[in-house]
Amino acid sequence: MSSSADNMNEVTRMGDLYDFYGALLTERQRQIIEMYHVEDWSLSEIAESLSITRQAVHDQLRRAGEQLEQYEAVLQLRAAARAQQEAWSKLVRVWAKVRHELSAASQREMDAAIASMNRTLPGFMGGEVDA
Repeated sequence: MSSSADNMNEVTRMGDLYDFYGALLTERQRQIIEMYHVEDWSLSEIAESLSITRQAVHDQLRRAGEQLEQYEAVLQLRAAARAQQEAWSKLVRVWAKVRHELSAASQREMDAAIASMNRTLPGFMGGEVDA
């Protein structure tokens, strides 16, 4: 995998972990992560804005990332959400294949159940559900 793809995967992973566990970080860690990862500020820009050194920003980002990884290692929320997403996607694919084999009433009932799941799952999974 290219370093650009590795970097994108890391950014995505950090974003996911922040979505799940960001509230467990200190206010300062959240502020720095949001400036760096969400607002795309450079380390120097963050340092200047917060009146700290560039090295302090780097250290805070590293420590916060390590904390997020530790939370995931113990709680596994991101892993569970990804597994749930895969299972949901498989269910929707299978439903599309067998839908025609059921009565119209059963199809409507299943469609309603899938629509209901689509409304509830995104909050747990951190985004849109494929259906």
